[in-house]
Amino acid sequence: MVDELILLGEENNPVEIKNDPWNILVIDDDMEVHTITTLALKGVKIHGKALNLIHAFSSIDGIAYLKDRAGIDLILLDMVMETQDAGLKVAQWLNEESDSDTKPVVILRTGHPGLLSTEDIMSNTHFDGMIEKSRVTYHNLINLLSTMLPGA
Repeated sequence: MVDELILLGEENNPVEIKNDPWNILVIDDDMEVHTITTLALKGVKIHGKALNLIHAFSSIDGIAYLKDRAGIDLILLDMVMETQDAGLKVAQWLNEESDSDTKPVVILRTGHPGLLSTEDIMSNTHFDGMIEKSRVTYHNLINLLSTMLPGA
């Protein structure tokens, strides 16, 4: 559902301002992660905007989705999926090959970083942030999204 704000402009003519939701792409091969994320974020608003979750279950599906559509604001990206560096390949593709004018925020959300150490991930310019799955709580996730998505 998209919230709409109607303001009266000059001469009482309505001026519509749409409050489009944040589009968040969850790329993870674990169905449970998708389910828990959906349940945790149901009804949540960040900076007054609802969240629209889109789901991809592999790096290949994630890249295919991103090739066909613009308007993703943030990606919650698993590192280890079909390969040890699948998440890194998605992030590299976004930075090096994507035709999109606007790059989404990329948050690496992983159970194990695979080939990269935590220091490598934090210094990698392909990622805007990282959270370990074992440390994700409802409040940590909301705080992370609030910090990473631009304020109103």
